Amino acid sequence: MLFIAFFAFSQGAVIWVFISEIFPNQVRAKGQTLGSSTHWVMAAIIAFYFPYLTETFGGATTFFFFGGMMVLQLIFVWKLMPETKGKSLEQIGEHIVLH
Repeated sequence: MLFIAFFAFSQGAVIWVFISEIFPNQVRAKGQTLGSSTHWVMAAIIAFYFPYLTETFGGATTFFFFGGMMVLQLIFVWKLMPETKGKSLEQIGEHIVLH
């Protein structure tokens, strides 16, 4: 339940804003298409395999696994993803290109 709660108000909602901000203007449409498509395909794969995983490994183990993945994602976002708050799209693009 904690996994679902934390995901719902964190990366689960933020991903759509992030996808729209992270790509430079010249490739934004294609980038958003790629990002959205990847997100939906991976969400479908997880939804498809979740019943199998819970049946095979049990509910607690499955949720601990996904919770652990969220912790790894938090570390990835914290250390590697650029801060976009209060920055123009051009500033974000420059930061990404320079790093």
